[in-house]
Amino acid sequence: MKLDFSIPRRVRLVYFGRIGLGILRNYITETNTTIYENPRIRLNVWVALRMLLSGKRTEYAYYRAFLRWTRPHAVITMEDNNITFYATKAISPTCKTIAVQNGVRNSHSHAADSDFKHDLQRLNKEGYDADIIATLGGLGSNFYRDALSDSRARLIEVGHLMNNALTLASTSDTNRRLVYISKFPNRGAAGVDPEWDSKIILYLGEVGLTARQYYNIEAVAARACAVMAREYSLPFVVLGKRPEWQVGERNFFAKHLAELPWEYMPSTYQASSYESIRPDDIIVNVDSTLGYELFARGLRVVFVAARMHAAEHPEIVEHRFGYPLITDASGPYWTSESSDLEIRRVLQTAISVSNEEWSTLTRNNRQMLFHFDQGNALFCRELDRIGISNTGPRLWTRELIPRN
Repeated sequence: MKLDFSIPRRVRLVYFGRIGLGILRNYITETNTTIYENPRIRLNVWVALRMLLSGKRTEYAYYRAFLRWTRPHAVITMEDNNITFYATKAISPTCKTIAVQNGVRNSHSHAADSDFKHDLQRLNKEGYDADIIATLGGLGSNFYRDALSDSRARLIEVGHLMNNALTLASTSDTNRRLVYISKFPNRGAAGVDPEWDSKIILYLGEVGLTARQYYNIEAVAARACAVMAREYSLPFVVLGKRPEWQVGERNFFAKHLAELPWEYMPSTYQASSYESIRPDDIIVNVDSTLGYELFARGLRVVFVAARMHAAEHPEIVEHRFGYPLITDASGPYWTSESSDLEIRRVLQTAISVSNEEWSTLTRNNRQMLFHFDQGNALFCRELDRIGISNTGPRLWTRELIPRN
């Protein structure tokens, strides 16, 4: 934890958290701003003193003291799954608040007796809310409609700001590739987790899962894809979620792809995953937000949405493709089973159909699940509506893209 001794000042806009700060600042041009950070990361001593004078020692009390110092016109966040953000409306009802969805949301939790969705449902009755929730599309809107059933929030479907702000790589290389999107966790610089097999890392309802169970699908799906890529003479690429210095991801796939040809592409900076993709790639996704974003663009993305099947909990359905808007366990380009036969089936679809056939086959689900808005015109329009100065629609300025 770092200590901050600066005296808080009144501001026009608060950025709640640092996640997504680069992409937000690509559009927002307000100069009288500040950043709220979790006090366990950065503690402002003046805000903490005001909190203590209130007789409370909770993050809610700290955030309340922070808002009373800063008195912002608006608060914006890309930490849309942070319950404290929604307390803004309970603390300062006239403050405008915008939550920008930053990932697919579900009932993941670190405790068996609570999760974000149910906590938000309960606290919504106590005034926790937002003015605007900018969702990724129909899938995100459905989640927040349920989570904030008593809300006055306006749900707008804008897509993912990063996806909307970037262009895909242009290359003269015409070789089609088979690309697997990794969702491997951060195991630090050493790349070793001594509790990989034993510690429960999350709960889905009352079911607790270890890292080995939860990430087993990464090994199963990647190997099946690498085998099929070799058969079709396609280069096979693992698109990493982690930067180069987090060696655990590379080591994991090297172990499970032994004796098979493959290439690893680490996540060097926040736009690198998008810019590594070529328009003619065949992309394999389990349940990563990135896969849905590329699918929304019309790319050939197949979904091996079998994380729970590979974890030996097929009865848990919320990790399935498009659930709950799509209830079929399998379709032409998606499956909920981790068998080689099923993985080969969906890959065969993507390999064999024409561009026109793929577009027709996926159109309805693409439009229903995720939105794509090149340049973020819809997001900028909402900023205008609540009086936040912005550049208007544009792509992501290179110097504002952070490194990982």
